[in-house]
Amino acid sequence: MEVTGEKRLKRYLVWIVLALIILNTALLGALCYGFHAAFPPVTMRHSSKQAVARELADYNQRLADELGVLERSAVREALASFNYDIELFSGDELTKTILEQGRRVQEIILREADLMLVDKILALVNTDSQVQQDKEQLSFSLHLPENESEGDHEIFTLPGNILSPGTVEKIENLIPLDRYSEGWRLEIEIADGVARQKVPYDPKEQLEVLNEELDATRLKLHELRIQAGLLEMAGKGITAELYDETGAAAPSSIIHDADIRDVINELFISGAKGICVGGQRIVVSSGIRCVGPLIEVNGRLIPVNPVVIQAVGDPDLLASGLEIIKNNMELSRGIRFEIKHEKAITLPVYSRNME
Repeated sequence: MEVTGEKRLKRYLVWIVLALIILNTALLGALCYGFHAAFPPVTMRHSSKQAVARELADYNQRLADELGVLERSAVREALASFNYDIELFSGDELTKTILEQGRRVQEIILREADLMLVDKILALVNTDSQVQQDKEQLSFSLHLPENESEGDHEIFTLPGNILSPGTVEKIENLIPLDRYSEGWRLEIEIADGVARQKVPYDPKEQLEVLNEELDATRLKLHELRIQAGLLEMAGKGITAELYDETGAAAPSSIIHDADIRDVINELFISGAKGICVGGQRIVVSSGIRCVGPLIEVNGRLIPVNPVVIQAVGDPDLLASGLEIIKNNMELSRGIRFEIKHEKAITLPVYSRNME
């Protein structure tokens, strides 16, 4: 009887210990969940911030499309620069990009929409028969009246009946009231039957125009520096790895400089925005040559077997463009040619060994 009691006591103690372990595990799990909820991992915070940035970029692109200015060069450059920086930056730099560049892209889109509206209005004025016949020099303004009632869409012309009623109606239909508030005004001057926008000199406005032009020039310079290899290039693309044939004895079974040049040319034809070989950025002046059993790019020896080639661009198009070269190397020469799609790669800055 005493032995049975001891066994029963031990069994109870085991169950108590197991219950305590389960309880502690549950409490620890709840604590960890609360910690991660309050302090998510850095990678999670970065991915969520990038998701917000991409949504903003998509919104800006939709806005430009809706306003009909998506194909204007200033808008394309601003959107391209914003998308590039989203993929390149992280942390505080990504936050700064979202706050500053996101707003600036929208300003450029709206400015280009305003310029396009002015161009369309001037085109209508210049085709007006009354304007073409009038050779006197004069000026007038088109404007939305103050205290405009809902549904009213009237534009006054000053002075007199300078434009025909048909032209006035077409101009009225051009101006979107959801974007232009009451008091909007466009000053126009006509000389020798040709209408142009009259821009009175205003130092403050002139400074704003110059700042906008400077911003556009900076964006263009930034893009050109990336394309020239003076800055890193980031984006989706592919990685190609070329291996010599196992136990290669014949010269045709190993990778040569001409093979690399063929791959590079095919990648550029397939739309590659940038390429690097063995960690060396390819630019217009890049040289690729064999040095015995090794390969030299930009005057620097690169790792071989595999020779690693990376390209930024549409992964499907780039991989498709290499299919013929890949099949030829593998079937006729025994060279192994592997292609991997990459969601994000970064090409280094161009550098050359001057020795």
